[in-house]
Amino acid sequence: MSLTEVLQATHGRLVSGPHEAAFVRLVIDSREVTAGGLFVALKGEQQDGHAYIGQAVDRGATGILCERPPLDVQGPAVVEVADTRQALADLTADRLRRQPVPIVAITGSAGKTTTKELIAHVLGRRLRVHKSEGNLNTYTGIPMTVFQMDPRDRALVVEYAMSRAGEIRELTRAAPPNIGVVLNVGLAHVGFLGSIEGVAAAKRELVEGLAAGGLAVLNADDPRVRAMASAARRVTFYGLAQGAQVRADKVRLHGLEGSTFMLHSPRGRSEVFLRIPGQHSISNALAAAAVAIEFGFDAAAVASALHGFLPPSRRMNVVSGRNGATVIDDSYNASPGSMEAALEVLRLAPGGALRVAVLGDMLELGDHAQRAHAAIGSLAAESADIVMAIGEHAATVVEAARRAGLAHDRAFVVESADQAVQALDPLLSEKARVLVKGSRGMRLERVVERIREPS
Repeated sequence: MSLTEVLQATHGRLVSGPHEAAFVRLVIDSREVTAGGLFVALKGEQQDGHAYIGQAVDRGATGILCERPPLDVQGPAVVEVADTRQALADLTADRLRRQPVPIVAITGSAGKTTTKELIAHVLGRRLRVHKSEGNLNTYTGIPMTVFQMDPRDRALVVEYAMSRAGEIRELTRAAPPNIGVVLNVGLAHVGFLGSIEGVAAAKRELVEGLAAGGLAVLNADDPRVRAMASAARRVTFYGLAQGAQVRADKVRLHGLEGSTFMLHSPRGRSEVFLRIPGQHSISNALAAAAVAIEFGFDAAAVASALHGFLPPSRRMNVVSGRNGATVIDDSYNASPGSMEAALEVLRLAPGGALRVAVLGDMLELGDHAQRAHAAIGSLAAESADIVMAIGEHAATVVEAARRAGLAHDRAFVVESADQAVQALDPLLSEKARVLVKGSRGMRLERVVERIREPS
């Protein structure tokens, strides 16, 4: 993007620097600045990017986008705007006008990343697809994702995440989706939004912000998601419900190996073998199928693509552990819905297995945290033979598991990842099936790395 294009998109003013500057990436973290980068100084709750402009210049930034231009900066083009957050949105909208591609946006309380990867994988069989990476799913990440597009890309697949009301609406104004996928409504982020109804309203913003003629792809098995159809002109329902246009039946779960089901769609039907365990994975696969159908795929092509999919790192990965144990690595993040789904997968372990659940806190639940962790403790007692809990709410999980029937020596608190590994050591054998799951801030991947078989 040239400096002229940046000035036009943001209505900014060139304060200093070369008029011929051009930029190859957007950067909001001064530590990640390299030559060709346009550093955007954002004001956050904890940090103000303006304090790091000097560091960005020292690291070779080609441009600085800011509200308060620094004095005596030599080298980069310095552009002043009224609001850097709005400027990010303006840059995103401008780039999409210059390079229009169909946008598939995914939101939900659980399963967003896996579904994004499923959709990108299936569409990638026929199209060059650009997708958001890592946690580039917010008002900062989506502009960076759009900025990274290649002129040859023919579809953009992104997560639209949020932690407050209005955030998804803000994203849709900058990048209106042609297809909006809503997976589910659960308690994730309820601490910011106050109630499950608040979460539903925030997710509904994706449907309300669809581009003209856009399609809402809605989970027919979730009543709160199904109700969002009233906000859309075009809807495709997916799920197990009889009325869904993209539907699964004849479902057979094959433990940790995955599942098979019959896919029904407006473009035929086909048997699917999905290599991700759990009933919830079938729902995510159906969402991907519904998107692919809109892109012209038939059921057989969708089934073939789904069979070739393997989940992204730390999301329902079944890996080899030490001493022949099997580890279910779902350590990337956790919400009540995804925790429940993971425990259901652990329950699928074969008879005679020793089922162990290492559970970390679920964050951002606000006043609902105590009740949600107690519910997970009760469910864990039904799904696991041994429960280890770590975090601020670990005692709540353990107490609930004991009330549900686990013996005191089979449900207990561990104070750290090190202590969890020590407790797991004598349990690791060919019979052991170990689930590791917690919110991102718990960093339970440290447990997985120490109990898995060295590669």
